[in-house]
Amino acid sequence: MRRLQPVIWSKGTFLTPQHLQLQDRYVENYLQFRLESLNYQPWGFAELRIDAEALAAGNFALSRAVGVMPDGLAFSMPDSDAAPPAKALPPLFDADQTAAGVYLAIPQYRERGLNVAIPSVASLDGADTRYRAEIKPLRDENTGLQEKPIQVARKNFRLLVEGESREGSTDMQVARVLRTPAGTYQLDPYFVPPLLDIAANEYLMSILRRLVEILAAKSSILSGLRRQRSQSLADFTAADIANFWLLYTANTFFPVLRHLHETRHGHPEVLFHELTALAGALTTFSLKIQPRDLPLYDHENLGPCFTILDEKLRELLETVVPSNFVTLPLKLVQPSIYATTIDDDKYLIGTKMYLAVSAEMGEPEIATKVPQLVKICSATQIEQLVRQALPGVTLTHMTTAPGAIPVKLNYQYFSLNQSGVAWDSIGRARNFAAYVPGDIKNPTMELVILLPQAQ
Repeated sequence: MRRLQPVIWSKGTFLTPQHLQLQDRYVENYLQFRLESLNYQPWGFAELRIDAEALAAGNFALSRAVGVMPDGLAFSMPDSDAAPPAKALPPLFDADQTAAGVYLAIPQYRERGLNVAIPSVASLDGADTRYRAEIKPLRDENTGLQEKPIQVARKNFRLLVEGESREGSTDMQVARVLRTPAGTYQLDPYFVPPLLDIAANEYLMSILRRLVEILAAKSSILSGLRRQRSQSLADFTAADIANFWLLYTANTFFPVLRHLHETRHGHPEVLFHELTALAGALTTFSLKIQPRDLPLYDHENLGPCFTILDEKLRELLETVVPSNFVTLPLKLVQPSIYATTIDDDKYLIGTKMYLAVSAEMGEPEIATKVPQLVKICSATQIEQLVRQALPGVTLTHMTTAPGAIPVKLNYQYFSLNQSGVAWDSIGRARNFAAYVPGDIKNPTMELVILLPQAQ
């Protein structure tokens, strides 16, 4: 029950401990009420480190824990609050038990009962209370002198293992411990406790990091498929609509997720919100996964909901929008000879091929000189072709490139006559080469293959 009624301070009030206790409760409850009204699930761990050495020895202990309990009690171990005593695990595991949850617990606040155990008072020493009184010597902050013993309330935290009674306690799960066949203990790497900050759990951060990397790669690949209208403006045709929306989706969510990853800060529900929005947008491209198939957020079971969402997202991001073309960059392999490998037979069956050329020359000059001077053949026959001054594959300049090709600025496009002796050598060798004399300055070339479905 919340105490949202403030104490009335008036002249002549006889001050008792109850006045100050009620004032403390009012302030705490008021702040908690405002926080819960403005934020979703404002409880969990902001920082969490479990003692790995103690766990290897069969004991569960906290090295550091900072956060807020479900009832609003804030804690910071070991800076402000003492960590609970370590828990010996072997006696708490049954013979055939392989896993158990571990909980951080503290007695609930009793509205009409004892909440502080005082060691100096025999009748109150052994009580199972929310706090235990302890003496701390404190100096006057104004003078730095006059150290006095001050009684403070130490939070009575304890660790409980699955199977132990948590009745009458406020608790939240810290970890899931696995017992190996060898009898040793280790943490379940896929368990995620309730969190205030995603940085408190490396499993969540690894999911986020992987998705950021996948989105970056997806964006890079799809960006390379865009046509160029001007030096700074991309262009899309009706045939590019699927790639456009997939690129739009990747570019929309990449900066947001990268921000969360780089800052390592944010409530898990914020991350889940962004990931479900990304997944929902990607279901547009899938026939197997529908938006209703996506998991719901569960603050007390973050591991399963994030794991399922991650699996759905990776499956959705692997969806490849069929491409109508393939681009093979030509690389300089010998002086004046550029080549590439045609590593798939389907690129030679029912396709149309174009040579895209850019050079440090005017566009009219490229359009005129390339068909006259450039010789096309297989990489294995190109030198013989040049020595004997034989004609290669015929190139024809295209004033307008096919709409299915992502036209790049400053490139001229030439269609290839896919017949004749030189062309047959390309089909047999499964490679493509171009001899480019010095008259064409600093050329950059690509072989663009238009697949049958785009014709």
